[in-house]
Amino acid sequence: MWRTRSLINTLWIQSYLRFYEIMHYPVPTNAELYFQYSDISDKNKIWIKDTIQTDDKSDRFSRSKKCKYMDEYLSEINRLEKIFKSIPFVEQIYLCNSLTFNALDKDSDIDLFIIAEPWRIRTVKLRSAILFFLKWAKRHWNSIRKKICLSFFITSDQQNLYPISLPSLDIYLCYWIAHLVLIYNSDESKKSEIFSQNKRVKWILPNFKNEQTISLWINPFSWSTFFKRLIERLWNWFIWNIWEKLSKLIQKPIIDLKRIIHSEQNKDVIVKDCMLKFHLDIREKISLLYNVKVK
Repeated sequence: MWRTRSLINTLWIQSYLRFYEIMHYPVPTNAELYFQYSDISDKNKIWIKDTIQTDDKSDRFSRSKKCKYMDEYLSEINRLEKIFKSIPFVEQIYLCNSLTFNALDKDSDIDLFIIAEPWRIRTVKLRSAILFFLKWAKRHWNSIRKKICLSFFITSDQQNLYPISLPSLDIYLCYWIAHLVLIYNSDESKKSEIFSQNKRVKWILPNFKNEQTISLWINPFSWSTFFKRLIERLWNWFIWNIWEKLSKLIQKPIIDLKRIIHSEQNKDVIVKDCMLKFHLDIREKISLLYNVKVK
């Protein structure tokens, strides 16, 4: 234990911890074991590798202390369990942003990253919005705190996020991927696919294990409701293709309105058949600050 603490103190000023410093986020437990050891001596590299392979899962890279708002947010996520299990054509749902960085404040929302089946992304977007709205859980203009934010969707055949990364070092995207936390999974065999498809994370965090390493004291929901299974099987491919196109037409004026309102940040909005991204991010600012501090 004392050797671990000594390493943490020694590595505190290393570049991979600068991100947390810039974002004012708490550094995860055992971060030095699970993110980067490139500047450590060869002897300590061997010790760290052995530790990762032999340590108890309960002591693995996780969160030893919750932020003061975490329990009420986890309670809200559990309240919505049936909704997570009921959205047709969803393969995985991940928590992301401030929640997974253990950095909630009193006005935070609950950001979701949703992976849909190919050619079903518009259907998933519309149905998830309706279901969360009916549960009075969807974020809207005057209600943000503990509300669901549906800002990022991709399809399961396009999980490599490198094409949307910044031309320069995209430090925020790298840590964002590394901190994703699975909340719903329809297929155990695809559980870690988002991490294996984004191997460039290891360029910045060479010790990242291509699997979920952040714990939020909550187990992912792993089965589907009868409603979800019935909808997925009831209609044939032709009917669902028509519904997908109809969903696209319904959502178009809403998306166009958002682009007008946030015209200065349109570069952050991506609307494609394989990706819907509406989150207005701060990646450029964070990457600039990171480069300045590391240099």
